[in-house]
Amino acid sequence: MKLQLQKKLINLTTFYYLLVLEKDFSRAPQKRKKKQNKNVYKLMKAAYEIPFYRKRFEEHHLTPEDFHCAEDLAKFPVLTKAELREWMKELYDANPKTRDSWDATSTSGSTGVPLTLYQSQREHACANASWIRILMSFGYKPFTGKMVSFESSYRTEKKKKDSILQNLGILQRRIISEKRCVGDGTADAIRELNEYAPDLICLRKNCIVRIALYAQQHKLKVRKPKWYIPVSEMVDEVTRQILEKTFGPGLVDCYGSDETGSCLVKRPGKDYYDLCCDTHVVNIYDSENHLADNGRMILTPLYKTDFPLINYDIGDTASSYMKDGIRYVTTIHGRLNDMVKHENGEDTSVLELRKIPNGITGIAQFRYVQETYHDLRVELVRDPQDKTHTEEEIAEFFRGRLQELYGEEFRIKVVWLDVIPPDPNGKLRCFVCNVKDTI
Repeated sequence: MKLQLQKKLINLTTFYYLLVLEKDFSRAPQKRKKKQNKNVYKLMKAAYEIPFYRKRFEEHHLTPEDFHCAEDLAKFPVLTKAELREWMKELYDANPKTRDSWDATSTSGSTGVPLTLYQSQREHACANASWIRILMSFGYKPFTGKMVSFESSYRTEKKKKDSILQNLGILQRRIISEKRCVGDGTADAIRELNEYAPDLICLRKNCIVRIALYAQQHKLKVRKPKWYIPVSEMVDEVTRQILEKTFGPGLVDCYGSDETGSCLVKRPGKDYYDLCCDTHVVNIYDSENHLADNGRMILTPLYKTDFPLINYDIGDTASSYMKDGIRYVTTIHGRLNDMVKHENGEDTSVLELRKIPNGITGIAQFRYVQETYHDLRVELVRDPQDKTHTEEEIAEFFRGRLQELYGEEFRIKVVWLDVIPPDPNGKLRCFVCNVKDTI
């Protein structure tokens, strides 16, 4: 009974936030900036009463009065994933009487170690509402639209029979297990998508790419939705081209994380991401932790005043520009901690590796795997609809570009696959380093 009551309260609070959150991400920048500034100050006042953050304030000789806009957050220390993990554990151990009322979730562990997070019921509801309003921002109607989403720990594949409300055209949802989208089971998933004819498809990137490739390889027609969102992984240009061949021009690119919630959306036809200013700050820092247009993405969810995440280093890099006091992200480059390791002890960025596939056509998926200091494997999947270049030509192109970057440092092996399988956590990294540090 208690769990049912909590769920109803979350749903009610979600509806409340859906009414009060900003719906338009492109108009009235001064109004949006004013709201963001107000929420920055509100967050810092709340954080000042929390021992973990009070210590950070005092160590840097700061008070809440030092924070009245997004740019002021650059005065505050960056929060690392290791620090967040330690704080979450301390909170859990110190609060045996209240921790059962917290919502617990876990990140996928794409950086190596999963992170258990806690949030209040209110924060949970606000995060839900923010995601729904992002969907509404490009035209999706959450109550009358039809959505296909992915199976997760709290959303499992259900029987095909719709509820009474769904038969009336309200809250129509279909959950598809991504475990089915393997081999010839993908044909059944495509058949179900065509029969259900959703307005919106929301699946993990590696899964929706597998569906697109299977349809192209077997010449299956996929009914194009109005919109589709590849989630959990960065959408690179190669992925964009493959998906648009199968699903059409309705690609919506959203960005967020389990820790921070969704905060950026690039709608069809746009060349930049809109920021949810009332619920988030996205700052970009250079290597000296100064505000910059290019560098590390530092996220602050403004709605998280019970379990704050202030200046959270998400681990990704991006390019951006400022206009009317609002930051617009143009390109998300991916993980900063994906590094090529060298025998001399140096680490170098993989950003140049990510650019290589953009220089040639005929590729559907790619991944680099560094096995040793001198062995680099390139895994490629062929674009079944683009035969402009042979596999040998594409392989030679990669070898040439890699030699331009690294000279003769690596023995380069190019491997062609039917599909690149995801990692155990369900994601698909474009660079994997299996070199273990010896120091």
